[in-house]
Amino acid sequence: MSLDYSQQGDRLVLQGELSRSTIPALWQQRQQWLQTAISDAKLNIDLAGVERVDSAGVAMLLRLKGELQQRQCELAIVAANPQLRAIAEVSGATEILQLPAE
Repeated sequence: MSLDYSQQGDRLVLQGELSRSTIPALWQQRQQWLQTAISDAKLNIDLAGVERVDSAGVAMLLRLKGELQQRQCELAIVAANPQLRAIAEVSGATEILQLPAE
């Protein structure tokens, strides 16, 4: 499976699989999609199209949140799927990622 992303207004929309095998390419291109976050002081990541998440996906979101905080920016996760919620809960990352209530 793959991971595709697109910039739609103030949102980074992800579709596919957020996993160990797909994250390196997304992370490598982050300077392109982080520009909007830096100028708006907020990055909205829409995960409605993400079908599968593993622990590497949660780790990437945590690392991204830390990187954004260093730049005085906020991360907002939109439409987190149950798999992401479960991994975040087990790893203690739900509050850190500020996952919205279902």
